[in-house]
Amino acid sequence: MAAEQVVSPACPGLTVDELDPRALTRLASELESDDLARSIAQTYLRMLDARLARAASALDRRDEVAAMDVLLSLRVSSATVGLVRLESAVLCVIEAVSRGETELARERGTSMLGLAPGARVALRSHLDHSAPPVGA
Repeated sequence: MAAEQVVSPACPGLTVDELDPRALTRLASELESDDLARSIAQTYLRMLDARLARAASALDRRDEVAAMDVLLSLRVSSATVGLVRLESAVLCVIEAVSRGETELARERGTSMLGLAPGARVALRSHLDHSAPPVGA
């Protein structure tokens, strides 16, 4: 099944796939453990909403330090689990914050929140379809 490409609403003109399925394979190889890689992805999913809420709150308060703290972490962890569209959107917010464009950062942050459901579905689906065989 081919990955769908769309233009990211958080960063106009940016087209990226939702998920790079090779990311978890690389992570499992680096960790020498499929189970640990899957656990990291599942932890990412559990923490995603809270992290996005912290980012949105910091952006609303115009707290650049707090926003960058959560955004940088979210960018790295999104890349680690292969959610490249969300990672790219986070990068666009980071760039706006770095340039001091607070309104643009808030707008992009709101758009970034809209990408979370698709990211969540894509990663869960990937985890479900790449599950190790029972008894393996």
